[in-house]
Amino acid sequence: MLVRADKTAVVLFDMQLELIPLLLEGTQLLHNTCWVAEVAREFDLPLLLTEHKKLGGLSLSLHEAAEGAPRLEKEHFDFLREEPVARHVADTDREQYVLAGAETHVVILQSALSLLEQGKTVFVLADTVSARNQADHELGLDRLRQLGVHLITREMFFFELIRNSENPRYLELAKKYLDGRYIR
Repeated sequence: MLVRADKTAVVLFDMQLELIPLLLEGTQLLHNTCWVAEVAREFDLPLLLTEHKKLGGLSLSLHEAAEGAPRLEKEHFDFLREEPVARHVADTDREQYVLAGAETHVVILQSALSLLEQGKTVFVLADTVSARNQADHELGLDRLRQLGVHLITREMFFFELIRNSENPRYLELAKKYLDGRYIR
């Protein structure tokens, strides 16, 4: 199954100032989540940012990259246990969800499972999730795969959205987002 722009929403989890330095490759993860936010905006995908109540403010660079996207605060690791988030997901009415951010084995895992239980198709950007240690990250990805979540990369996400090189915006977007050209 491929990501389809007309059926997909993107959720970026907990990219907050107190957490980012604790994550494996936290700075790269922040860069990658900004990339995802900007690609989502290029393709007019619904985009949601979550903030855990106890982890400080959202990164300014991500806030800028995701300009206009709603930011919802949460206390639960499973984001759908928060009424405003659950209502937002219901109102968005998308069949596919692409997830990225932190942490792989906690928030990403629990939120992905709740989306699956609602009958949604879930994609996790394996190169745009992280944890505080390698074992938790790797086992989180393994468990997600075993439970039926589709693991993809940012580049797979991009190419599944653009679909073909005859897309009128292909060259413009490829130059901006691929081959290490993306700068934030």
